[in-house]
Amino acid sequence: MNFKRKNVNKNELNIILSIFFLFVLFIFISYFHNISKSLINEDIDLKIESGENFYSLSDKFDINNIFLKIYLKLNKPAKSLQAWVYKLQAWDNLVSIIEKLQWKIYSEEINLTLLEWWNIYDIDSYLFHKWFINEGEFIEKTTNYSKNLITIYPFLENSKTLEWFLYPDTYSIEKWNFDLDVFINRLLNNFDTKVYKKILFNFGNKEILDIINLSSIVEKEERNSTEKAIVAWILKKRLEENWYLGADATVCYPHKATRETCTPSFVVNHIYEKNSYNTRTLLWLPSTPISNPSLETIEATINSKVTPYYYYLHDNDWKIHYATTNLEHERNKALYLK
Repeated sequence: MNFKRKNVNKNELNIILSIFFLFVLFIFISYFHNISKSLINEDIDLKIESGENFYSLSDKFDINNIFLKIYLKLNKPAKSLQAWVYKLQAWDNLVSIIEKLQWKIYSEEINLTLLEWWNIYDIDSYLFHKWFINEGEFIEKTTNYSKNLITIYPFLENSKTLEWFLYPDTYSIEKWNFDLDVFINRLLNNFDTKVYKKILFNFGNKEILDIINLSSIVEKEERNSTEKAIVAWILKKRLEENWYLGADATVCYPHKATRETCTPSFVVNHIYEKNSYNTRTLLWLPSTPISNPSLETIEATINSKVTPYYYYLHDNDWKIHYATTNLEHERNKALYLK
């Protein structure tokens, strides 16, 4: 009787072991199937957001979360997952995808071009419509900037805003990795390299602010590079002789107007308003610049060209016409402003 009972227990154990073996074999086969099967059937650009990690892949692909964890435990990635856009190919499996995600192998670069006559409102609108920022975000960061920047860029001393120094240029950026703080620092660094260290480092801070302020008006008032130095001289003479600058370009800035909204009719409707910017009613310079001038315009302002002129105007083709006296200026108005 006892021998027969032992035999039955041994058979039960064999069955249990067989089931366990089959279960382990099933898990083993399932695991290798999951990590080796194709997870995509066409080439794709996979965007990884900041804060995501390799375990997030179970949300992006048809992969068992348990098998993913086992694979990552057995094959710990050499690098952490970085926010980026990665190029994945058709038939990539979990193993090849994780290998590719450990390296930044694909990023779409685009150019952002900031024009010379733009102000912070133009730049904010441009970046907003390019889907890089929320509306008003650029304005907020450049008008309420960290004073720690002064230790890096001494020309910011006493500046109310970064408006002066956001250098107009073309900047190559990574489309899916845009960082506004980094971008603003690039603008400042470009000014530092191309303007401050070249032509402004010997000027005092107050003098730099006045130069850039006047340059920002010249940038708005004259597009032709050969005429900028003459316009700068006229504006300088008006300041020295205690005239109103009378630059229409300054009328729009206190209204936070972009170039598109600062139309001739807008100027006419606001031309005699009294504020700290309108040089039709304000003696001296505006309280801050009204655009971000180029190196060419700043040089033209510093090295302005001496002429007998006090007046200028542009015709419908943007050709400039000068006058020495108010009588000549009125004659030019009658001739060219039709």
